[in-house]
Amino acid sequence: MLRYRLEGNGAPLLLIHGWGMTYTIWQNLAPLLQPYFQLIMVELPGLGGSPEISPEQPYYPACAEALEELRQTLNIGQWSILAYSSGTRAAEAYLQRYAQYVNRAVFLCPIYLTEICSLGIRLLHDVYPFPTFTRWLFSKWRLYGLVRALGFNGLHHDYSRTWKNEIELQPTDILVRSLCELPGRGRAPFNLPAVPTLFVWGSRDALTARPRRPRPNDVFIPTTHGAPMLAASSIAAVVVPFLAEGKLTSVTRRDDWGQRRFKSPLRGRTRIRSGAQLLNRTEQKARRLRRTPPGTRT
Repeated sequence: MLRYRLEGNGAPLLLIHGWGMTYTIWQNLAPLLQPYFQLIMVELPGLGGSPEISPEQPYYPACAEALEELRQTLNIGQWSILAYSSGTRAAEAYLQRYAQYVNRAVFLCPIYLTEICSLGIRLLHDVYPFPTFTRWLFSKWRLYGLVRALGFNGLHHDYSRTWKNEIELQPTDILVRSLCELPGRGRAPFNLPAVPTLFVWGSRDALTARPRRPRPNDVFIPTTHGAPMLAASSIAAVVVPFLAEGKLTSVTRRDDWGQRRFKSPLRGRTRIRSGAQLLNRTEQKARRLRRTPPGTRT
């Protein structure tokens, strides 16, 4: 059975981590959710302390069956789900099979990859039969570079080293399988049943292809793919109302929502002004026009 940890009180909420991680990914977010929910933090098959699965079993369907086994063991009638990164594909597989046991679901940084990242998955699939190369790829400075580039947009952060050290402890075969078996190499649209689902996108996420035409259940927060560690407060602000009452709370719809780019006449550089600044300038101009006599230039 999957390794799990229980914290908090309230309605049961299943937390599913992302690629190569364990439930330590929730260390910043869990304290903000504990007052509202009983958190069931799991480790997916082959990761952390959870047993591996047979190589013949498709990875994400096996994750779904393992999660259902856990629900039955804990004697939970219905629960909600908060899944992160590649864990959203495990949650998708679970919802496709056991939607009747899920109240609501939140997909944080959902894995719908950019085309260039999907190409990387295709190349990884080609070298999958060469375990020596994949072990070399997912180790030392190479793994650190991947984590820093894709998780933190190339910026230095202490968490990038922490993530690298944890991922390096996981079986390489599971790391590769969980990537190569992403539906459509990470480019397949999510295929979900009629369960209320909220998609929380990082507006600066270098890994995911965010929707160009947001739906009502798409919310954008200003963060990278390292969202659970870097933006716990913003995540809790939209997740708690949705999971508790079904309310949609928007932090920001897009990275440039309420902002407008213009060229500075001084240096020709692109600058950004917030919606509030633009509104103030518009109001000031309107007041000047009201004070100006007709036929006078402003």
